[in-house]
Amino acid sequence: MKWEMFYKYGAKLCSVLFYVIGCLSIFNLVYHLSYLMSPTGDLAKSFGTFEPVYSNLTLIFDTQPLLYKDEEFIILSLAASIIMFVFILIFLRLMRNLLQHLHQESLFMMENVKILFKMGITILVLGSAFTFMDELLMTKALKEIDVTNADVTYTGLAYVDTFFTGIFVMILASALKVAVEAVEENKHTI
Repeated sequence: MKWEMFYKYGAKLCSVLFYVIGCLSIFNLVYHLSYLMSPTGDLAKSFGTFEPVYSNLTLIFDTQPLLYKDEEFIILSLAASIIMFVFILIFLRLMRNLLQHLHQESLFMMENVKILFKMGITILVLGSAFTFMDELLMTKALKEIDVTNADVTYTGLAYVDTFFTGIFVMILASALKVAVEAVEENKHTI
Protein backbone atom coordinates (compact mmCIF):
# COMPACT_ATOMS: atom_id res chain seq x y z
CA MET A 1 0.00 0.00 0.00
CA LYS A 2 2.87 2.38 0.80
CA TRP A 3 4.44 1.86 -2.61
CA GLU A 4 1.18 2.62 -4.41
CA MET A 5 1.11 6.05 -2.77
CA PHE A 6 4.74 6.58 -3.74
CA TYR A 7 3.96 5.70 -7.36
CA LYS A 8 0.89 7.93 -7.41
CA TYR A 9 2.62 10.99 -5.95
CA GLY A 10 5.78 10.30 -7.92
CA ALA A 11 3.78 10.41 -11.14
CA LYS A 12 2.20 13.71 -10.07
CA LEU A 13 5.61 15.13 -9.15
CA CYS A 14 6.96 14.17 -12.57
CA SER A 15 4.03 16.00 -14.19
CA VAL A 16 4.67 19.16 -12.17
CA LEU A 17 8.41 19.02 -12.84
CA PHE A 18 7.71 18.55 -16.55
CA TYR A 19 5.95 21.91 -16.72
CA VAL A 20 8.45 23.71 -14.47
CA ILE A 21 11.38 22.43 -16.56
CA GLY A 22 9.47 23.36 -19.71
CA CYS A 23 9.21 26.97 -18.49
CA LEU A 24 12.90 27.00 -17.55
CA SER A 25 13.82 25.68 -20.99
CA ILE A 26 11.94 28.53 -22.67
CA PHE A 27 13.78 31.03 -20.45
CA ASN A 28 17.09 29.38 -21.29
CA LEU A 29 16.29 29.53 -25.01
CA VAL A 30 15.51 33.25 -24.79
CA TYR A 31 18.70 33.78 -22.77
CA HIS A 32 20.91 32.17 -25.42
CA LEU A 33 19.09 33.67 -28.39
CA SER A 34 19.39 37.18 -26.96
CA TYR A 35 23.20 36.84 -27.03
CA LEU A 36 23.14 35.35 -30.53
CA MET A 37 20.67 37.68 -32.23
CA SER A 38 21.51 40.95 -30.54
CA PRO A 39 24.45 40.75 -28.11
CA THR A 40 24.38 44.51 -27.54
CA GLY A 41 20.58 44.72 -27.32
CA ASP A 42 18.54 45.61 -24.26
CA LEU A 43 17.46 42.04 -23.56
CA ALA A 44 21.04 40.74 -23.56
CA LYS A 45 22.11 43.67 -21.37
CA SER A 46 19.32 42.89 -18.89
CA PHE A 47 20.76 39.39 -18.46
CA GLY A 48 24.24 40.80 -17.80
CA THR A 49 27.35 39.11 -19.11
CA PHE A 50 26.99 35.71 -20.75
CA GLU A 51 27.87 32.96 -18.29
CA PRO A 52 27.28 29.41 -19.51
CA VAL A 53 26.42 26.73 -17.01
CA TYR A 54 28.58 23.63 -16.79
CA SER A 55 27.27 20.54 -15.08
CA ASN A 56 30.44 19.56 -13.22
CA LEU A 57 32.19 22.83 -12.54
CA THR A 58 31.66 26.45 -11.62
CA LEU A 59 33.94 28.86 -13.47
CA ILE A 60 34.01 32.48 -12.36
CA PHE A 61 36.28 34.75 -14.35
CA ASP A 62 37.41 38.18 -13.10
CA THR A 63 36.80 39.56 -16.57
CA GLN A 64 34.66 37.85 -19.18
CA PRO A 65 36.90 35.88 -21.56
CA LEU A 66 36.65 36.47 -25.29
CA LEU A 67 35.50 32.87 -25.63
CA TYR A 68 32.17 33.76 -23.99
CA LYS A 69 31.57 36.36 -26.70
CA ASP A 70 32.37 33.94 -29.52
CA GLU A 71 29.21 33.13 -31.50
CA GLU A 72 30.25 29.49 -32.06
CA PHE A 73 30.68 28.98 -28.32
CA ILE A 74 27.24 30.46 -27.63
CA ILE A 75 25.70 28.22 -30.31
CA LEU A 76 27.40 25.18 -28.74
CA SER A 77 26.08 26.23 -25.33
CA LEU A 78 22.60 26.67 -26.81
CA ALA A 79 22.73 23.22 -28.42
CA ALA A 80 23.90 21.63 -25.16
CA SER A 81 21.09 23.37 -23.27
CA ILE A 82 18.45 22.28 -25.78
CA ILE A 83 19.64 18.67 -25.64
CA MET A 84 19.68 18.78 -21.83
CA PHE A 85 16.15 20.14 -21.56
CA VAL A 86 14.75 17.76 -24.20
CA PHE A 87 16.43 14.87 -22.36
CA ILE A 88 14.95 15.93 -19.02
CA LEU A 89 11.47 16.49 -20.45
CA ILE A 90 11.38 13.13 -22.23
CA PHE A 91 12.75 11.37 -19.15
CA LEU A 92 10.12 12.98 -16.89
CA ARG A 93 7.30 12.05 -19.27
CA LEU A 94 8.48 8.45 -19.48
CA MET A 95 8.98 8.24 -15.72
CA ARG A 96 5.46 9.61 -15.13
CA ASN A 97 4.01 6.96 -17.46
CA LEU A 98 6.00 4.20 -15.75
CA LEU A 99 4.91 5.32 -12.27
CA GLN A 100 1.27 5.54 -13.37
CA HIS A 101 1.41 2.00 -14.72
CA LEU A 102 3.01 0.80 -11.50
CA HIS A 103 0.30 2.54 -9.48
CA GLN A 104 -2.65 1.32 -11.58
CA GLU A 105 -1.50 -2.13 -12.68
CA SER A 106 1.88 -3.68 -11.94
CA LEU A 107 5.43 -3.85 -13.21
CA PHE A 108 4.77 -6.87 -15.39
CA MET A 109 3.12 -5.16 -18.34
CA MET A 110 4.31 -4.95 -21.92
CA GLU A 111 3.76 -1.15 -21.81
CA ASN A 112 6.43 -0.91 -19.09
CA VAL A 113 8.86 -2.82 -21.30
CA LYS A 114 8.32 -0.25 -24.06
CA ILE A 115 8.74 2.63 -21.58
CA LEU A 116 11.99 1.22 -20.20
CA PHE A 117 13.32 0.60 -23.69
CA LYS A 118 12.49 4.20 -24.71
CA MET A 119 14.10 5.43 -21.49
CA GLY A 120 17.26 3.48 -22.27
CA ILE A 121 17.46 4.92 -25.77
CA THR A 122 16.85 8.42 -24.40
CA ILE A 123 19.65 8.06 -21.86
CA LEU A 124 21.95 6.47 -24.42
CA VAL A 125 21.47 9.06 -27.15
CA LEU A 126 20.45 12.35 -25.54
CA GLY A 127 22.24 11.81 -22.23
CA SER A 128 25.49 10.93 -23.96
CA ALA A 129 25.15 13.80 -26.43
CA PHE A 130 24.53 16.34 -23.66
CA THR A 131 27.40 15.06 -21.53
CA PHE A 132 29.77 15.11 -24.50
CA MET A 133 28.80 18.67 -25.49
CA ASP A 134 28.99 19.86 -21.89
CA GLU A 135 32.51 18.45 -21.60
CA LEU A 136 33.44 20.13 -24.87
CA LEU A 137 32.26 23.48 -23.50
CA MET A 138 34.12 22.91 -20.25
CA THR A 139 37.34 21.98 -22.06
CA LYS A 140 37.19 25.16 -24.13
CA ALA A 141 36.54 27.26 -21.02
CA LEU A 142 39.35 25.60 -19.04
CA LYS A 143 41.80 26.67 -21.76
CA GLU A 144 40.99 30.29 -20.86
CA ILE A 145 42.18 29.86 -17.27
CA ASP A 146 45.67 31.08 -16.41
CA VAL A 147 47.10 28.71 -13.85
CA THR A 148 50.61 29.11 -12.51
CA ASN A 149 52.58 26.19 -11.14
CA ALA A 150 50.14 23.60 -12.50
CA ASP A 151 48.39 22.29 -15.59
CA VAL A 152 44.64 21.76 -15.70
CA THR A 153 43.47 18.88 -17.85
CA TYR A 154 40.07 17.29 -18.16
CA THR A 155 39.60 13.75 -19.42
CA GLY A 156 36.27 14.33 -21.13
CA LEU A 157 35.02 10.75 -20.89
CA ALA A 158 32.00 11.20 -18.62
CA TYR A 159 29.65 10.55 -21.54
CA VAL A 160 30.70 6.90 -21.33
CA ASP A 161 28.70 6.66 -18.05
CA THR A 162 25.47 7.71 -19.72
CA PHE A 163 26.20 5.48 -22.68
CA PHE A 164 26.51 2.39 -20.47
CA THR A 165 23.57 3.47 -18.30
CA GLY A 166 21.39 3.58 -21.41
CA ILE A 167 22.55 0.13 -22.43
CA PHE A 168 21.92 -1.17 -18.89
CA VAL A 169 18.33 0.18 -18.90
CA MET A 170 17.71 -1.47 -22.29
CA ILE A 171 19.03 -4.77 -20.89
CA LEU A 172 16.62 -4.36 -17.96
CA ALA A 173 13.81 -3.79 -20.46
CA SER A 174 14.77 -6.99 -22.27
CA ALA A 175 14.81 -8.94 -19.00
CA LEU A 176 11.43 -7.46 -18.05
CA LYS A 177 10.05 -8.53 -21.43
CA VAL A 178 11.03 -12.13 -20.72
CA ALA A 179 9.42 -11.91 -17.28
CA VAL A 180 6.21 -10.37 -18.70
CA GLU A 181 5.97 -13.12 -21.32
CA ALA A 182 6.43 -15.74 -18.58
CA VAL A 183 3.72 -14.13 -16.42
CA GLU A 184 1.33 -13.97 -19.38
CA GLU A 185 2.07 -17.60 -20.24
CA ASN A 186 1.33 -18.60 -16.65
CA LYS A 187 -2.02 -16.77 -16.77
CA HIS A 188 -3.01 -18.68 -19.88
CA THR A 189 -2.03 -22.10 -18.51
CA ILE A 190 -3.91 -21.69 -15.22
